[in-house]
Amino acid sequence: MRTLIIEDEQNNADRLVRLVKDIRPDAEIMAVLASNAEVENFFKQAENAPDVILSDIRLGDGLSFVGLKSAPQLVPVIFTTAYDQYALQAFKYNGLDYLLKPIDAEELRQALDKVVVEHSSTTTEDIRQLLASAGSIRYRERFLISFRDTFHVVPVSEMSHVGISDGIVRLYTTDGKSHMLNLTLDELEKQLDPERFMRVNRQYIVSAASVEKLSSYLLGKMRVHLKGYPDTEVIVSREKVSAVKRWLDF
Repeated sequence: MRTLIIEDEQNNADRLVRLVKDIRPDAEIMAVLASNAEVENFFKQAENAPDVILSDIRLGDGLSFVGLKSAPQLVPVIFTTAYDQYALQAFKYNGLDYLLKPIDAEELRQALDKVVVEHSSTTTEDIRQLLASAGSIRYRERFLISFRDTFHVVPVSEMSHVGISDGIVRLYTTDGKSHMLNLTLDELEKQLDPERFMRVNRQYIVSAASVEKLSSYLLGKMRVHLKGYPDTEVIVSREKVSAVKRWLDF
């Protein structure tokens, strides 16, 4: 089984490779790709199509649907992702399947078995509808902030970052103001455009437009410096440094 893996987190990619080889020792891992640009380049040069694609959804340079549009239309895709939102619903509607991280070995086994049995019945139109569904995703454009007996509208374009401290989630704007939100970071991460906003660690979601610079930190970690917030210390783990750099460089 020729297998293509699309995953921008190295630890997750390594684990997927191990799981696939454990489940199907004869599997050929054609490549492990970390971005839409790499996916598009792969399919421009590939002599043989993969039998199956294992793909994350959010990559450093956008949703993986962008790169998958360059894949042969009848190649089945198993999504391996942490996000369960509209794209996943559209994908399941089209008769395929997806796995939520952390990936369970038995669930992956069942998904690969399903590909072998059922992928021949998948139509070109099924996959076309799935890829088109990416364009139907709407991201949050503004926040309605309650303050005493009034409500203020804060566009996401004015968002510098969102942070959590002592269980309280706060939105920080580019003019130095802050507002308490009745949302979790997990909820916000799904609502914000991944090309403009990224959850760089468990405590912070930052806007690319508000990042002033990056600097080295202890043990291979990295600090994100935010415009207008010199005292806010946003630290990125060593494992996520590459993903943050790719996101900011696109």
